Amino acid sequence: MDTPPEKDWIQLDSGQARNGLGLVSSKTSERLNQVDRIRANGVGDHIALPQLVVCGDQSAGKSSVLEGISGIPFPRQDGVCTRFATEIILRHELKYRRNTATIIPHISRSEDERARLSAFHREVTDIGQLPGIIDEAARLMGVQGANELADAPTFAADVLRLEVVGDTGLHLTLVDLPGLISVSENEDDLKLVNDLVNSYLENSRTIILAVVPASSDVDTQSIIQRARRYDKDGLRTVGIITKPDLINDGTEARVARLANNADRTKLKLGFFLLRNPRPLDLEKGITMIERRKMEADFFANQPWNKLGLDPS
Repeated sequence: MDTPPEKDWIQLDSGQARNGLGLVSSKTSERLNQVDRIRANGVGDHIALPQLVVCGDQSAGKSSVLEGISGIPFPRQDGVCTRFATEIILRHELKYRRNTATIIPHISRSEDERARLSAFHREVTDIGQLPGIIDEAARLMGVQGANELADAPTFAADVLRLEVVGDTGLHLTLVDLPGLISVSENEDDLKLVNDLVNSYLENSRTIILAVVPASSDVDTQSIIQRARRYDKDGLRTVGIITKPDLINDGTEARVARLANNADRTKLKLGFFLLRNPRPLDLEKGITMIERRKMEADFFANQPWNKLGLDPS
């Protein structure tokens, strides 16, 4: 039997085989390694480097989208992982394997705070350690819910950076952002989240993954409006429709029109329709292969299989 030239899965320390996105090749491997090393050394603060940014309103399903792309199981309990930006650097390397977590302090931090946060460095021997690492980072950043301070801020402008190096099958930089909020009792929270999200969207090298629930009026979703503001030509915005299993019966055709880019809300690069795992599925610890089969089975059944959706 011939050996395939490239693998289409990502093997992380949790031991799960994951179906990749075909984003790595021998011709681009070394160049992408160079880009990721530059970014990891902080040069990305001064030079715009390519990145996929997952953004949308709170509870839009961003974490599930991120997990589906990266194969990394992001915790959803307590909303801790959405209180600050998380950058995930996936680097394909056959010679060795390394998973590390670090904190990039925001420039507004004092010198002492920057030193304290920069000292955070964790070697991740199992991706199952991720919830604890995120919680530890949140405590160091001082965000609400991760410590007992009554006046702790809800969000932080610092960045948690996760670098996954090994036989990943992928070369990719992903960014998970706090969910957009339209109303808040704390104006500082509102400003911090808006400024944080806008700083990523306005970067011309950012590919915007605009996540919107299938049940929503997509045209009024704040992420769609912001994407149009910062990506006027629509050349770097991709729509991601989530939670089609939670819509009202009889509205499937409307969602399918949106997914086919045939509704009143259109994006130049179009939309992808995803059916992410339910909380019960996640509790069972389903693998990425099981996840993708579950999604394929969902869209293979009526009425979805009669609505002209492209299964590829």
